[in-house]
Amino acid sequence: MLACAEPGAPVIYHRREPEKTVLYQCVEKYWPTLLAHAEQADRPVPDFVRREFENYLLCGRLEEGFVRVRCPTCGFDRLVAFSCKSAICPSCCGRRMAEFAAHLVDEVLPPIAMRQWVLTFPPPLRYSLAYDSRLCSEVLGIFIGRVFAWLRHRAKSELGLRRLDQAQPGAIVALQRFGSAGNLNLHCHALVSEGVFVADNDTQSPTFHPLPAPTQAEIQHIAWTTCERVVALLRKRGQWLDADPETDKLAQDEPLLSSIYSASITGTLAMGPRAGKRLLRLVDAPVREADGHDGATRNGYGFDLNAGVRVAAHDRKGLERLCRYLCRPAISNERVKKLPDGNFALALKRPWANGTSAIVLSGEELIEKLVALVPPPRFHMTRAFGVFASHAKLRPKVIPKPKAQACEHDRATIGAPNSRPKPSSYSWDSLMMRVFAIDVLRCERCGSRMQKISVISQPAVIRAILAAVGRNTGPPPPALAPCQVQLPLRA
Repeated sequence: MLACAEPGAPVIYHRREPEKTVLYQCVEKYWPTLLAHAEQADRPVPDFVRREFENYLLCGRLEEGFVRVRCPTCGFDRLVAFSCKSAICPSCCGRRMAEFAAHLVDEVLPPIAMRQWVLTFPPPLRYSLAYDSRLCSEVLGIFIGRVFAWLRHRAKSELGLRRLDQAQPGAIVALQRFGSAGNLNLHCHALVSEGVFVADNDTQSPTFHPLPAPTQAEIQHIAWTTCERVVALLRKRGQWLDADPETDKLAQDEPLLSSIYSASITGTLAMGPRAGKRLLRLVDAPVREADGHDGATRNGYGFDLNAGVRVAAHDRKGLERLCRYLCRPAISNERVKKLPDGNFALALKRPWANGTSAIVLSGEELIEKLVALVPPPRFHMTRAFGVFASHAKLRPKVIPKPKAQACEHDRATIGAPNSRPKPSSYSWDSLMMRVFAIDVLRCERCGSRMQKISVISQPAVIRAILAAVGRNTGPPPPALAPCQVQLPLRA
């Protein structure tokens, strides 16, 4: 959490307190209720979903452990609670978003023009893709294969190449499971090179050749050929609309998830007293005509394709913002509000044409919608294709070269001057500096640099330190006091 006393004053960091957010309070109160109702219906919640929610309830709580940082000059201490890495935690998802975007810009994507391709799927296919990772991989392979085929054919005609395989494009694909209304809407965001790499021989470094933007007719052709090949794949697998309902493996293995997925996709409810009914909506925005100018090519089967966003070759900040958008969290704390009647309003990112500005849900209904957004185990949400793939022959020759020197901030927080952080080793303070332009290890009292002195995870030590600073060490309270504390100086 960040705070600023007055305009122009330095930004001060304060520890986030998830237990004070509406989303955390909703999960804490209504998660046991959903578990009980699922057990009564003999449709237990899968273990991987249970772990995500239970971990979220421990996120950011000092009672579960923390890192202690201290200013060596004035003795000011700060406690930083552990994170949960849950798929429904806005804070942990935000960190993964910033971390992955920094990794892509620093270590994967060269300074070339990139274009975002967004592919949405028809609702029946979303149900199958949301749980079947193998089918999802095959469908993504078909889509990226069609985009790459168009790039190679365009490169052959524009550059006069002898063979199609001389042109090598690259892509980073991020899957998003959610829509603005918190519904299950699995769709694909692909960041594709706006051109191809061409190497005359295996020993020569490839040269990047930019290509013209796709026309609407070309986008439509890619969308239709993707649709035709996916339909053929589904018919071959026996999963198209005319398939036998008894072949629904998800309904057989996880009946609770099957009903929750179906309800989330269709905008209805699967559990509680309003099961089978439509979602309640808050209509308080001006009604407007649907403009239809989202740039998507709409097909009969619902394979809608958009390719209207482009980032210039040397716009690295714009590229990083786009990478963050690709991996953004499904839900944010600011969008969840508690209503006077005890229900919860999930604000839409943009009001609908009919004036709907929010979806109104009870506590258990909101938990149900969150369950659908948890990805199954071993379901990769980000993938690399072409020259950006991990085992691609040209990858070492096209990715950014290691930096000769790191800045002073990176040397102090990440590693040695000539080392580059791996995707999982971007430190918490370096990400805060990169995203919010604030040095959280700068002492707010004297301006000196604070240092990590210990990682506290033993229950007895946790209780002793929290008791020393006047914190309740019993059961987690409804809300904790602010965490900017002054601990007793050591002898």
